[in-house]
Amino acid sequence: MPRFRSLKQTLRTWFRDERWSKEQPLPPECAQAAPLSLANALFACLTEGGTMAERAAFAMGGVMARVYADAPEDAKNIVRRFMWHMNEESGNIGWGIPEAFGETLAQVPPLADTFRRVLLHYIYDAPEEKSTGFCDHAPLRISCYHAIARLLEARPDFVNEALPLLRLSAQNETDETCKQAARELVRKYMLTAL
Repeated sequence: MPRFRSLKQTLRTWFRDERWSKEQPLPPECAQAAPLSLANALFACLTEGGTMAERAAFAMGGVMARVYADAPEDAKNIVRRFMWHMNEESGNIGWGIPEAFGETLAQVPPLADTFRRVLLHYIYDAPEEKSTGFCDHAPLRISCYHAIARLLEARPDFVNEALPLLRLSAQNETDETCKQAARELVRKYMLTAL
């Protein structure tokens, strides 16, 4: 099994490779790597942005399914790590984290059952609540909308829960790009809501 540094490099090289696909999100040489080691190495790929972050996020979802199967509490701790990276107090900007969060919840239903509200509340600033978890950095918040879209694609049973927050965001969002993302999700899921 590769060491952490070489594992990160192997993953970064793979995510740039034209052979990458959703059917083979990890390189063959990582097949035997411990899921927890892979998850830790994938964090380093998330901050790269662009295609690398998208591919790393997708791979993180699959790895998190393996982590959850082996040790559910370890998987929950990694989701808590996502949450910490999204927190201003962490000192991190959180690039790539919403995408990984969304893919993880999309690919690991028990984690979605537990943590979906955290992801949903990144998009709405509830002035009536003392602490909501709202992501106040608009370029990062747009990633939260994409993560929510991915979650709802995988789990349409959450649409009725998400729609009220999406509507509020569509009305109150201060950033035009985020407002448009909220409106598109409302339009997309309005017809499927019961």
